[in-house]
Amino acid sequence: MFNEFSVLSTAISSFNNSALVAPFFFLSGILSVPLFLIVYLYGRDFVSKIGWGEQNLENQIGFWMSGIVLLWVLLFGGNYAVIRDGISLLPVVLSIVLFGLTILFIQTGKQLNYIEKIRHYKYRWLVLFALLFCAGFSAMPHWYNILLNVASVLCGIILGSRLRKNISVIPYSVMVSSVLLIAVLMQPEFFRFGQLGNLTTIHVLAMMITGFFAITCFATKYTNARQKIHESAYIKLKWLFRIMSLLALVLFFMTESVPVFIGLMIATMMSEMLYIYHSKGIKKDLYKQSFAWFIICFGIILVCPVVSAIGIVYLTFLQNLAKPKDFADLL
Repeated sequence: MFNEFSVLSTAISSFNNSALVAPFFFLSGILSVPLFLIVYLYGRDFVSKIGWGEQNLENQIGFWMSGIVLLWVLLFGGNYAVIRDGISLLPVVLSIVLFGLTILFIQTGKQLNYIEKIRHYKYRWLVLFALLFCAGFSAMPHWYNILLNVASVLCGIILGSRLRKNISVIPYSVMVSSVLLIAVLMQPEFFRFGQLGNLTTIHVLAMMITGFFAITCFATKYTNARQKIHESAYIKLKWLFRIMSLLALVLFFMTESVPVFIGLMIATMMSEMLYIYHSKGIKKDLYKQSFAWFIICFGIILVCPVVSAIGIVYLTFLQNLAKPKDFADLL
């Protein structure tokens, strides 16, 4: 009555679909809570023994975060066969991410003198070949993707080595990581984040929370409190951005669209910048704390607890941690 092969194929397909839809990243984050607790209690003492301090903290965070995320992008094993569209921008976006992460890795490594040590390493050319090989192998089976990835990493190494002006670690890290976050939303099946067009509420909320901390970094970094806007104009503009954000929020839940997500983040950031510009001042280190929480959430989405642990360690170095109300006031 039934074809055994068809029954088996249907069962495997059903299992794969349920596995894709399930919020595995969230379950992994819950199971990683004991690890996060240990890192929070003892992580600062451990990293202090290996050379981390307040003077080089941001460079250490940028170096190790960029290195781990770079290896994650190269080795996590995304499959281009799951992409439904015949023409996809994902390879180009990933090459941009590889390029940006490589520049950050080289630049922060130069500040920490790690790159100088690698230059004197006996097998440095073997390390470079292994990195380029992983970059090309991760883009299989299309030859143009292989060339794109190898060229991105190679150009990132060259440009990062030649840049004389130091980059601002936190904004640059958030910018590159946000591009990768958008790529995850573009093709969630490729990153094993979820099923395209069928993301659960947990998936959507995780993307919005991570995006919120990303835009808060930019808003608190590049907006000064001046208290120059008239109160009536401030209230009208504030509600305007709130309504825009609410409409974009509802539309994002309905469509899971990348342009809508970007529009939601822009409207929310404008609302935050308006609040900061109108206020007398904001809580100290809110900018750095937003960055720490962004790294934590970003690592959970990538199912990479080491990245989240780096964010937790960074959080332990900061004083007077902000409460949820301090972040909610920005909205």
